[in-house]
Amino acid sequence: MRNLSFRLAGAILFLLGISFFNFAQDTRDLIRFSETQVFGSARFEAMGGAFGALGADLSSSSINPAGFGRYSSSTFGLAFQNTIILNKATFNNEETQKSLNSFKLNNLGFVLTSDVSENNKGFLFFQFGFSFNRLQNFKDSYSYSGQQFSSLLDEFCSFADQVSPDYIYDVLPFSSALAWDTYAINENGSGGFVPDLNYSDVKQRRNIKNSGGVSEYNFNLSANYMNKLYIGGNIGLKTAKYFEDYYHYEQATNTEGVELDSFEYEYHLKTKGNGANLKLGIIYLPIQNLRLGLSLHTPTFFNLSDDFSADMTSYFKDTTRTVADELKPVGNYKYRLRTPTKLVGSLAYIFGTRGCINADIEVVDYKFAHFKTTADSSYTPYSYKVENENAKNELRTVVNLRLGGEIVFNSQYFIRAGFALYPSGYSKILNPVKGTQIFSGGIGFKWKNKSIDLALKVEHRNFNYIAFENSITVINSFRNGIVFNYSVSF
Repeated sequence: MRNLSFRLAGAILFLLGISFFNFAQDTRDLIRFSETQVFGSARFEAMGGAFGALGADLSSSSINPAGFGRYSSSTFGLAFQNTIILNKATFNNEETQKSLNSFKLNNLGFVLTSDVSENNKGFLFFQFGFSFNRLQNFKDSYSYSGQQFSSLLDEFCSFADQVSPDYIYDVLPFSSALAWDTYAINENGSGGFVPDLNYSDVKQRRNIKNSGGVSEYNFNLSANYMNKLYIGGNIGLKTAKYFEDYYHYEQATNTEGVELDSFEYEYHLKTKGNGANLKLGIIYLPIQNLRLGLSLHTPTFFNLSDDFSADMTSYFKDTTRTVADELKPVGNYKYRLRTPTKLVGSLAYIFGTRGCINADIEVVDYKFAHFKTTADSSYTPYSYKVENENAKNELRTVVNLRLGGEIVFNSQYFIRAGFALYPSGYSKILNPVKGTQIFSGGIGFKWKNKSIDLALKVEHRNFNYIAFENSITVINSFRNGIVFNYSVSF
């Protein structure tokens, strides 16, 4: 074991929070908790989530809280979604496919309506509502394999350039220190490091598994003024969980003159926290059949905690090098994260009793996503100046689009369709992809005071997974979901 005394000192320093070089937070965290789409009721999902000017749906409070003002009777409902996830990874022209299943509660809520229309003027109804909506589902799994010249060890050497081996455990305990400790990299005699590999192609394989999500609990107040103006606001309390585990394996294609044959590296991240925001909205009817909606979502202020760990094993021709259990790096840090403000404009047209159509345009400037040091005095403060500057350079303003419509037959049968587009928050230079596209449709049946609805939803997105510099994998992902919903008015 190399420089064990320095290793122990470095581990102690890190556990005490003295090291400033190991925070796991970066632009990916800002995007992860800022990019949201509402997973709601079956009617909501079938119409692409386009409800900013329609309202009267238990998921609409996450788009425009004035939508609850459209209720004239109390309502309860819940919705579940089952999703089949299909991922295809392309790495240096080699394809790898994976599939998995996810079953989640999408929406649960109620609205209590108070009729104050005795004089048929002024305010006609007040509503208090609660709704649970899922905003993100992080469950995912994909893998890639192939052959290329660049190695993860090259990046570990780059990280450690001009860092003394005596302090490598203090500075880089989760990456280069593990490679140094397992003899996968060595000093080059000029203050740098070189991988213990021949400069030839290596076979690579990486398996990535994610889970968790973001959920929102809205407490909503709304009102109906003369069936002409609807106003509303809510406090949204959010919970966030994100778990990431990846396992990276490399094998040299040429081991002539060196002892290292292959190595395994693994990394684990657990993020948990909560946050809150405020939403305000209005819906106005200039004429009976036309509805205009406008809502403002303040930033969500998250308090988050990261727990992370890593490990590495190097396989040589005559031995195997591992890291002792008591010396494997483990880290924890608390921090605050602010998401951008959202502005949503909506337009809906009602075709009498025959149906409706709604369009939402949502503007989000991801450059305003921001890290801030924790308020917990037991943690060493950190400025996040570099990370926040990187975010301004790497992120951009996007316009999300949602479009949906509904046709009604005999006042009790419904056919619906929708489309949504969520562009990537990364700049096009960093991530030149189309973002997330959603196509949806569904049916509904209403009898007396009860409704049953069903939606089918196809979500497509592609993105670049960058394992390390010069190692890019294109992920092509489809999520095919079925949403079931039951609601009752009383």
